[in-house]
Formats: sequence, structure tokens, C-alpha cells
Amino acid sequence: MGMAKVHRYKVQACTTDDRRVALESSGKRTLTVATPPDFRGGVRGTWSPEELLIGALATCFELTLVAIAERARVPLHAVEVGGTGHVEGAAGRYHFVAIELDVRVATDPEREQDVRELADLARERCIVASALKTPVALDLEVDLRTEELVSAERRWAW
Repeated sequence: MGMAKVHRYKVQACTTDDRRVALESSGKRTLTVATPPDFRGGVRGTWSPEELLIGALATCFELTLVAIAERARVPLHAVEVGGTGHVEGAAGRYHFVAIELDVRVATDPEREQDVRELADLARERCIVASALKTPVALDLEVDLRTEELVSAERRWAW
């Protein structure tokens, strides 16, 4: 019987000025966060809580996929994840109704099915996704190219 692992992640949010909040965590750079410009009093050019949530989901999914692929010895030559959160409002209350992850992965031609299975597993195991009640849709594009071709191209453009 294994021991349960417990992790704690602490952050501090503190209002600064002009509807901005400083988000801090020990040993990390401070992030400035504000209401998105879509809402009254929103601030342009500053991360919003909504964007941070989508970013947390996209990065959690990507890091989970990479870790699972490493353990399974499935080569991932490039991975990019884009996220879109859909927010709707009614009766003065807003909520996420769906979140889409657009995932692009490059792998060896014979590993496509492995990547598809690992992507589904990564969605199940992503800690951020499991914390959400909003459905997360995964649109996966598998690019079948060798590592050399991907390295020559460097990075995809969204």
C-alpha cells in the first residue's frame, strides 16, 4: 500500500491600483492580473483570470502529455497547445460553458495511434482539467514527421 502524496501550492493576490491585482508566489515573478476588457472597467494589455485559467489548462495538458509520452517512450518532436474558453452570461452571472484545446503534435509516422491514446490519457490525468466542471474538448492534429524535419522548421505558427 503506497503513501498518499500531498502537494500544496500557495499564491497571494493583492489589489494594486486601477483595478489590477498582483499575483505572487514565493520565488517567482509577480503577475499583473485585471478584469478583461470585455467587461466594464476591464483593462487592456493585462492578463485576465479567464486567460490564466485557460493558460493553466493548456500548459497542464501539455506538460502531462510530455511526461506520459516520455514514460511510454513515444517520441514527441513538437507539441503546441492552444486554448479557447467560451464564457456566456445570463441574469448577470457569467460562466465557462466549454473549453477547447487545439493540440498539434509531431511524432514518427508509426506512432500516430500511440499519440492519440496518450492525448486522451493526458486529458484524464491533467490536474487542472480534473478540477473543472466545464467540459474540455480536445482537437488533436498529429503531424507525422521525423524529428529532423521538425527541427529544421523549428516551430509552427498558430
